[in-house]
Amino acid sequence: MRPVRTTLTIDDRVLAAARSRAHQRGLTVGEALSELALMGYQAELEAISRSSGFPVLPHVPGHVITVDMVDSALDDE
Repeated sequence: MRPVRTTLTIDDRVLAAARSRAHQRGLTVGEALSELALMGYQAELEAISRSSGFPVLPHVPGHVITVDMVDSALDDE
């Protein structure tokens, strides 16, 4: 994955947590922020999955799964 440079406004507490994580783990602040963001995203997916009882796949913009696609996949079993 290629890193992307951008400008963000980050809560001071989040930046402090990222700096602390970066220092403890020998990472850049950007790497630590990425790790923290992915951890939060994964935790959110797991919470949704637990509440509904079904696994939840990440949303892919522009990708739609139709009933016909599901029926076709079930026919392949």
